[in-house]
Amino acid sequence: MKKRELFISWILLLTVSLSSCHKFDSNSIYLSIRDHTDKIKVIDTHEHQHLPSEYGHEKFLFNHFLMSTYLYADLVSSGAKINPDSVNGDNFWNAYGKSLDFTRTTSYYSHLIAGLRLLYDFREPYLTEANVKELAVKLEKNYLNYDEWFDKSFRKAGYERMIIDQYWKPMNTEIDTVHYALAFNIGFLVSGASGRPFKKPGVPEKIALQNSNFTLDDYLKICDDLFRKNIEKKAVCIKNAQAYSRTLRYEDVPYEKAANLFKKDELNPAEVKAIEDFMFHYMIREAIRYNLPIQIHTGYLAGNGGILENGRPENLNNLFLQYPEAKFILFHGGFPWTGEWVALAKMFPNVYLDLVWLPQISRQEAINTFDVMLDCVPYNKICWGGDCQLIEESVGALDFAKDVVSEVLTMRVKRGLMTEDLSKEIVERIFRDNAKAIFNLNSDFAK
Repeated sequence: MKKRELFISWILLLTVSLSSCHKFDSNSIYLSIRDHTDKIKVIDTHEHQHLPSEYGHEKFLFNHFLMSTYLYADLVSSGAKINPDSVNGDNFWNAYGKSLDFTRTTSYYSHLIAGLRLLYDFREPYLTEANVKELAVKLEKNYLNYDEWFDKSFRKAGYERMIIDQYWKPMNTEIDTVHYALAFNIGFLVSGASGRPFKKPGVPEKIALQNSNFTLDDYLKICDDLFRKNIEKKAVCIKNAQAYSRTLRYEDVPYEKAANLFKKDELNPAEVKAIEDFMFHYMIREAIRYNLPIQIHTGYLAGNGGILENGRPENLNNLFLQYPEAKFILFHGGFPWTGEWVALAKMFPNVYLDLVWLPQISRQEAINTFDVMLDCVPYNKICWGGDCQLIEESVGALDFAKDVVSEVLTMRVKRGLMTEDLSKEIVERIFRDNAKAIFNLNSDFAK
């Protein structure tokens, strides 16, 4: 009996010891991969960085900051009544504290905390009434000279360059080339052909009502001129985010039909779709001519509301077949259609995947999807972007993405599916080298 008890005790001790070693090994692998990742000069493939002054507030307060982050959407989803102009430091927590507490489990919340931790030395797990007041004072001070604060944060996080999509001023080509490379957002040109109204000043719209002689050819000339202007300013890609307003299914509409539709003063929904379909095909051909990759929003829509089905990745399948010489980059994991998003990149050599924003939507879904991506897709076809509007959130997004990628690679090393050396090559690819290859970047691309 004593021998049996001794044997059982020995087995239990061995099991605990092996478990401890196993855990230690996993932690060591993770720390090694993550440390390597932190040394990479990151090329961020997609951002919407704003100047605080562009929001129109006389003084940029913490509530204005919060309303510019993705967490805003979770506050609305929780039931908060948002009115940033009537909220200040004194009543902030009374207005939003309960909703902030309800969002403590979301990835929107967690990645924002990660940015605050890295840039503000924020050490608490959650936002509270007391620490928000402290953060507000620090943020207000930093934003008195946002350019300096942005540069300091940019360098601390390890960025080399961000590709910026200025959807709010799509005709602007004058950017800060120390920090940014230019993406040409063509959505307003695609929609403009149908006469959809724009509120942005200076955007060329269909002007048939003002000038009956204005033709589709005239409109295409405007598009060509803007393409050339963006090329001269070293734009590295074009961007389509039309899933926010329509389906991603673009039929190949003949020129003659589009020209006749352009002449009409009013279009029904089917006609609007037809002329926009024609325009996006035209833009793809222009992108091919200028050797520009094509970034496309797929899947989940930011904010609150919208038609989710619009962003379904499979709707783009016909374009991949028709334009094998184009380079398509699909965004956001196509969430919730992550499986078909991955499958399209596996099927087509001209389809690439960008993990942009997916970890912020759902950290767990990003982990699951990235693991599947490595099973299915060659890793030279994967890149990453942050998709944020202010630097604190971009820094948090980068930290979140590094964590997701490092965690998945650690699991695969642990399971014997790859070596640690290969995992380090993969992080170099995802956070830098693939972007350089996909967007044809070189050391002097922004000079």
